[in-house]
Amino acid sequence: FVSQRRQLLQPFCGSAGTAGLCASVAMKIYLRPPESKSRKDDVEVDLNPDELIEGLRQKIQEKTGLDCYKLKFNGKTLKDDETLRQHKVEENGTIMTEPEFHGQYLPMGVQPSMEKKRKAEEDIVELAPEVKKAAAAAAAENITMAEVTWCGLRAGAYGEKGMRRQMEDETVICPSLRDMVPSLPEERDFALFGLFDGHGGKQVAEFVKTFLAPELASAYANDEPKEGPMTDKRIMKVTEAVFQRMDSRIASELAGAYDGCTANLILANSEQMISVNLGDSMAYLCRLKDADDQEDTLCIPLQQRQHKCWMMKEKERILRSGGAVENGRINGILEVSRAFGDLTLKKFGVLCTPEYMKFQMDREKDRFVILACDGFWNAWTAAEALEFTLSLVANEEGRAELEGDSVDIRGVCKELVQHVIEERKAQDNVSVVVLHMMSQAG
Repeated sequence: FVSQRRQLLQPFCGSAGTAGLCASVAMKIYLRPPESKSRKDDVEVDLNPDELIEGLRQKIQEKTGLDCYKLKFNGKTLKDDETLRQHKVEENGTIMTEPEFHGQYLPMGVQPSMEKKRKAEEDIVELAPEVKKAAAAAAAENITMAEVTWCGLRAGAYGEKGMRRQMEDETVICPSLRDMVPSLPEERDFALFGLFDGHGGKQVAEFVKTFLAPELASAYANDEPKEGPMTDKRIMKVTEAVFQRMDSRIASELAGAYDGCTANLILANSEQMISVNLGDSMAYLCRLKDADDQEDTLCIPLQQRQHKCWMMKEKERILRSGGAVENGRINGILEVSRAFGDLTLKKFGVLCTPEYMKFQMDREKDRFVILACDGFWNAWTAAEALEFTLSLVANEEGRAELEGDSVDIRGVCKELVQHVIEERKAQDNVSVVVLHMMSQAG
């Protein structure tokens, strides 16, 4: 039936012998782009009411340059195999035009135009094949303990699935970003320690674990000017761009992945640490009030807040984006308001924008930093956690000194996780990264 109608209509409106007849029935129509609010931005065109919409869309794009993936009249999409007359469009009527991705969430970089704009702004370059290969090898090696002497830290990581059916958390210990990208200047190098709390699956957490460190290394190495240290402002801006790029890669490379993950990172050099937080995982610093008193400590949070959907600032954004907060979850589904992945909820205000906190290390007073998922922190208070960890670290330091052995920070992490699961009755996956301060950087 459609093909017959095409054969009847197209000769009538498209042949040379009937051009005058088609011109005589053309009527004036106003086209309104989606961003326009009034008639002053409308584009006036003459259209044949008996020509198929499919042909009209092509002509409109050629003549006006408007992206006419869809045409709408009175809120209804005009079908390609029908005409303006069939939709009762009359002289001087207004038709809305819509581009292909109008109203849809697409992370930065998915559309070619957006990718080009982002690259111009942030100078983020594609990872070289050898860097991707090194990243995959590092992820497969799965480092859970390291002594990073150049920045004076011992790092350990451990996690268990607890009462859950599968383990969805991932941790990363990268002693130097230069291991990923050797061209990175020494003054821009950081050790990277991170924890990624997955939800709804583990594809996104595994992907972020594999590629976040090399993406950061590449971005820092290529930030202009390419010599000298980066300012704090540039570090934050470039890191945010990398987070957006990672979200773009998740959307384009993980087909069918609807899960997501939080991120809690520490970027460290010999003098300072930068805490980068996305979601509800948290980090705390244990600092002595007095260097001579090992018992009196400060419990210092290394993030401004958790990104929960019921927090005022986060909730307002979600509601403005058309989402709802039901039973403490976005649309009744997701509790965190910022995360990698969760692509179906991005249009409802779920961001991939981290927050930052920087501090100078005091090697006389600072004892350790704990990064942990919400399953760990929900089981007890931060003060209780740091007090218990401090006793474990002190015992391990005593054992190592007595036996002439190295301090086993991964063992401390394992004891912490098992204590939370067995004694504190945690119901979630539990993962911990502990950064133990050495007396000096080597």
